[in-house]
Amino acid sequence: MTDFETLARQLAHVDHFRGLSINELVRIISLGCLQRCQTGKVIFVEDDPSTGMYVLLAGRVQLCKLGPQGQVSILSVLEPVIMFNEVSAVDGGPNPATAICLEDSLIWRLASSDLEALVLRYPPIGWGVLKVMAKRNRHLVSKFQDLSFRTVLSRTAKLLLDLSNAGTRPIDRRTHPNHLMAAQIATVPEAFSRCLKALRTFGDIQTEARFIHILNPEHLSKIAQTSLGPGE
Repeated sequence: MTDFETLARQLAHVDHFRGLSINELVRIISLGCLQRCQTGKVIFVEDDPSTGMYVLLAGRVQLCKLGPQGQVSILSVLEPVIMFNEVSAVDGGPNPATAICLEDSLIWRLASSDLEALVLRYPPIGWGVLKVMAKRNRHLVSKFQDLSFRTVLSRTAKLLLDLSNAGTRPIDRRTHPNHLMAAQIATVPEAFSRCLKALRTFGDIQTEARFIHILNPEHLSKIAQTSLGPGE
């Protein structure tokens, strides 16, 4: 059985719940439910009625939009400890995206009605929700800017810099396979592979079966920041 105090200490890392005591967090956790989800499990689907707010405690989850022909555009890849689906939990509307487990995950879910009661009882939680929603809004505006003004090559360079922490660590291709990286920048795997080939030709990266190594982060940065033009 999962130790509620351990989970409470994890929940304390979420902006909503910072400043609350461990005892208060244990009581809050008891209001929700824990879910263990296997790799590939769909947690919820966009446009379905909301089932509340979620907090990812272990594992990885991707939030994505599904196109009419089955295309997938990844909005974000979530790692612990972070909450998600807060928008529909707050406004009572349908899920704005689809959530899928990228690996076995431990998730805590809180119903919308219980979230409302918590916000009324603990106002800092409401302020935390607002701050996280503001951060997500900035992320979406930045993503829109990338799609509108950056070429696929520029978006690829920017993503590689982000995933490698500005070139300081290799990118594990098991965690970040080509099709997932392509979906993160709203392109198809074939176009993404062509961009990797071009960056190898420039001498900016080295690719292996398991890793992508960043060799020239300065040039990648120039491509990411200055190769602006109509999106491809």
